[in-house]
Amino acid sequence: MSTPVPQFPDAAATSTTFSFGGYATEPLGLAGVSFWPRVGARVIDYVLHYCVTYAAGFLFSILVIAASGGHLPAWVLAKFRHAGLFGFVPGVLGFVIYNVICVAMHGSTLGKRLISAVVVQESGIRCRMVPAIIRELGYFIDALFFGLVGYLAMQKTYQEQRYGDQWAHTVVTQRANVIPEQLRSDSRFVLILMLAIMTDAAVGMIGLLMLIRT
Repeated sequence: MSTPVPQFPDAAATSTTFSFGGYATEPLGLAGVSFWPRVGARVIDYVLHYCVTYAAGFLFSILVIAASGGHLPAWVLAKFRHAGLFGFVPGVLGFVIYNVICVAMHGSTLGKRLISAVVVQESGIRCRMVPAIIRELGYFIDALFFGLVGYLAMQKTYQEQRYGDQWAHTVVTQRANVIPEQLRSDSRFVLILMLAIMTDAAVGMIGLLMLIRT
């Protein structure tokens, strides 16, 4: 008869505490990335989004000029200057879609990849589409008061989860903390990033098209 081999908890996933009954383990999970590196990653993504939006607007203007016989009509220029909701909503929607595509299909946006961070489920498996949507919509709550809401939420958990992460059951952690089988390759990242950028640009151009047709 073989002797059973005792199983020991993963030291990275648990902490040991002493009680009157002896030692006990308290589950902690993957260590989360702290607030300020994530702010830096989000700023990088904002800059990328701004560049994509500007390029999309420039390309759209060229197409309008070509369709108008070589000049931009004054009424079109006036609408561009007073875009209102048709200028704001597509921009926000494009940025949300950019983040959802990158997180759901790779785990990292450009900003997160540059700081070697990845979004995974609390269990350590790859983030799925629905949680990616939930956590991104939750960002609108976490970003209130210049990110103070999200900052305070992150201080309450070992995994540094803002409310969007808590609702989606996701964690932003370092890639080194995730088992290799749950990470996507850098070549896949490039393809997903290009898809996300093109989708962001397309949403912006659709918004401009709707603007001049109203």
